[in-house]
Amino acid sequence: MIIEGVRPGGASWWGIFAERAVARGPLVLLVVAVGAVLQLAAGVVVAGLVPAFWLLRLLSVAVATLLVSFEYGVALRLLAFRPGLGSALRVPPRQLGLMAGWSVLLSVPTLVDLCAAFRPDLYFDLLRGPLRWPLLALGAFGGALAAALPAAVFVAGGGLQAAWRLLSSGWATALRLCAIALFGCVAGLLVQQWSVEALWRSRSLVAMFAVDALAAPVHLLVLLLLFATYRRSPAAVGPDGSDGSNGGPGGSDGGPEDGSADGSAGGTAGAGSAYPPVDAAFGR
Repeated sequence: MIIEGVRPGGASWWGIFAERAVARGPLVLLVVAVGAVLQLAAGVVVAGLVPAFWLLRLLSVAVATLLVSFEYGVALRLLAFRPGLGSALRVPPRQLGLMAGWSVLLSVPTLVDLCAAFRPDLYFDLLRGPLRWPLLALGAFGGALAAALPAAVFVAGGGLQAAWRLLSSGWATALRLCAIALFGCVAGLLVQQWSVEALWRSRSLVAMFAVDALAAPVHLLVLLLLFATYRRSPAAVGPDGSDGSNGGPGGSDGGPEDGSADGSAGGTAGAGSAYPPVDAAFGR
């Protein structure tokens, strides 16, 4: 086991990151890679079946959001609990719906892109007009809150309130979430740019797909960073169902860390739960 800087409050942030990378990294990378292939295939299918641009854009966002949300759910369940891959694939529909819905609403770029499907003139006004600066600030805040959402939904079993509780639980957690959101955004844009350039220069879809494959390790890194940030947050739900800030009950809209949809089916984590805690050292 790779746990560095263990102290009474639990494993260190880097220790959690390293231990999970070794224990679950290859399996999570497989999930991420398969998810990328499914997203690409779904995009091709939707583009071939839907002629209308506005409907194509709407369906593309819906399908991509659901696939990414499902991928996050499987990956974080693998990182946080001890299920086999088959059990991890059974993401509770409530959690999947919460993740997908709030992901769209918190993503200002996605909302602006959806505007382009119905009002192209409004799209350019938003990007070039006086509203671009408030949108930029709102986008930065939404990105930080969205970064907290996967752990809040799939590990703590909560929703937007749990995500806000995680983001506001301490300056270290907030800074880490903001940095992770920024890194994920910049890395994603770079990979997208390199992919387009590879297609333009080589005229080969194989070259474009090869560059797109770079997104898989980047996504794995983001997932590991998010999980480690959650586990070291004062708002994290401990193995016994208590949060780490005061030893009290862990969140009104969350429930025990048991992988259940509403926190009521499995009792306290580690006691009759199908998804016990990864390691006792992660306790608070």
